[in-house]
Amino acid sequence: MEKLTERQREALEFVARMIEERGYPPSVRELCEEMGISSTRGALRHLEALERKGYISRASGARALRLEERERYSKAYLPILGEVPAGPLRYVFEEAEEWISVPANWGKEGRFILRVRGDSMIGDHIQEGDLVVVDPQLSGNQGEIVVALVGEEATVKRLYRKGNEAELRASNPAYPPIPLKEGGEEVRLLGRVVALLREKVI
Repeated sequence: MEKLTERQREALEFVARMIEERGYPPSVRELCEEMGISSTRGALRHLEALERKGYISRASGARALRLEERERYSKAYLPILGEVPAGPLRYVFEEAEEWISVPANWGKEGRFILRVRGDSMIGDHIQEGDLVVVDPQLSGNQGEIVVALVGEEATVKRLYRKGNEAELRASNPAYPPIPLKEGGEEVRLLGRVVALLREKVI
């Protein structure tokens, strides 16, 4: 099968997640909302590409599509380790509250889930109550959404570096950047955010 672009993969994973969660695929408008696409034509182009590459098949009707390789989306399980603020800093608990099922291709070794509190990342469509899937690593690239431990408190923000300086930025202008200065509080990256769950997967 042909390789997918990042946006096509995002569309496919959303379709797979909706089928997994509720038993039927999303509407085109739901796909637009999830991916931040303004026109239904933009979402349809992604579905057409997925069909052309053999990942889905479509028929007439608002939700008439199915996955062609369903086994690619069998379940994996990731632990929810606690909650992380998108806003004021708050301690993140290091014990698993529960384990939830996710598409199998999300279940790479070491990944975990944190529940988001606050509204500082609404510009990136990360809302109160969302679950973020975190890939643990000790470094992050410019502009990536990361989970960072500042002192003993965790937060989810975008990471930006300039020379020897770095800061964590919200995507809500109501929140100021958090500078990461030498001699300031110890900062440790817990990982980067690689996926978002709007509802708990059953």
